[in-house]
Amino acid sequence: MTIQLRKPILVTGLGLSILLWLGDSLRHSFMDMGEWTLLGLIATGGGFWLLQNRNSKPEDLSQPLLPIELEEVEKAIEQTNQIVNLIETESPEQDIIQLKEEISQLPNLLEKQSFSLAITGSKQAGKTSLKQLLDNVSELESISDIETEDLLKNIETDNIKICSSALNADLVLFLVAGDLSDSQWQIVKQLRESRQRVLLVFNKQDQYTPEEKIYIYKQLQERVSAIITSEDIVSIATVPNPIKVRQQQQDGSIKEWMEQSEAQIDSLTNRLTTIFSQEKEQILLGTSWRETVKLKQQAKTILNEVRRDRAIPIIEQYQWIAAGAAFANPVAALDLLATAAVTGQMLVDLSGVYQQKVSLSQGQTAASTIGKLMVQLGLVELSTNAIAGILKSNAFTYVAGGALQGISAAYLTRIAGLSLIAYFQEQEVTTETKEGFNLERLTAKLKQVFQDNQRKAFLQGFVQQAVARFSV
Repeated sequence: MTIQLRKPILVTGLGLSILLWLGDSLRHSFMDMGEWTLLGLIATGGGFWLLQNRNSKPEDLSQPLLPIELEEVEKAIEQTNQIVNLIETESPEQDIIQLKEEISQLPNLLEKQSFSLAITGSKQAGKTSLKQLLDNVSELESISDIETEDLLKNIETDNIKICSSALNADLVLFLVAGDLSDSQWQIVKQLRESRQRVLLVFNKQDQYTPEEKIYIYKQLQERVSAIITSEDIVSIATVPNPIKVRQQQQDGSIKEWMEQSEAQIDSLTNRLTTIFSQEKEQILLGTSWRETVKLKQQAKTILNEVRRDRAIPIIEQYQWIAAGAAFANPVAALDLLATAAVTGQMLVDLSGVYQQKVSLSQGQTAASTIGKLMVQLGLVELSTNAIAGILKSNAFTYVAGGALQGISAAYLTRIAGLSLIAYFQEQEVTTETKEGFNLERLTAKLKQVFQDNQRKAFLQGFVQQAVARFSV
């Protein structure tokens, strides 16, 4: 396996790795110094990124959202067009005609004269009956489209999905038949974080005693007070319970029958009329912003696919460079140092693909940080043990004692590269390069990518591919 090395970080790092190996052959104490050198570099890198990010605070999602300004929507449209321009520059063969057409229609959303309404909630909350009632309310002629969809029909364990009609509509009626469950509360938060106008509608109030109705209403108010005002919590009864009517007949007998009560939705229709007359501009700005964000994400997904296709060959190149360096060093633990050197140069090359400005020194520091994270998260030990178990049953293991180190180095380099791709893909796409790393996000990506690539079938295939290269 002959590879030409012309990258500064790579040559320096691999040279240091080789010197440490030679030192181990002459004197074991030199090996100790090498390990302490690695630990020092890792600690320095970790301290640098921790210092850089120590002032960052997680977003408080319970804070009331500010009104959307026209400038915010225009900026989002501009950013979307920038991504489209990058796609056309980096991959001219991509067919994005439909996407460009949809983006060109975004300004028209601010001029539409009618509104769309989404009625959502869990099963049996009364969505269908409410839709039928609203369809016949003359005061709501400005509503051109009303959709209903079950809220909780496709919930994943840790990722509650918002139904599509709720995000596409101008306004959402969120129906409950009692207090909010935890999953319903998460959906309400997600809707508000998506800048969606939401009315919380307490339906079937007729099924409760007056005291119970007051208690539930107050519970709803307290639960959503940070993101929904009390005016936007309304109580209705779409299909009230029938009431018993008794009538004395002329002959003195009593006739009884059940009579259906009229629906009680005046509080809701009055609130909708007020909103659509007083908040039209803000509602349309919200719809435009959400549609722009959706198209922006579509464009970003296309761009990420284009860039990933360019990034994967870079990762594969460096994973085998790391494998060759570690394979040549029969000293345990030096493969991590060699991997850090390779990762530094790989990071610089990947940052160029994703237009994230990373200098040589930043690449070194970041690589040391990634190495430290891998050790702290136990990825090095876990991957080495897993690969060792596979190698024990491999007929080609005898070719060299450094096979385990080489394959582990290749695997860790690949994990680092895929983690960087995942990290870069989540960054804001602009035509200007940016500096800096978010250590918390990078750690999360390392964990996720490692888990995704720990499947036995994948590891076996990777080991077989690596052994084949060593056997050549």
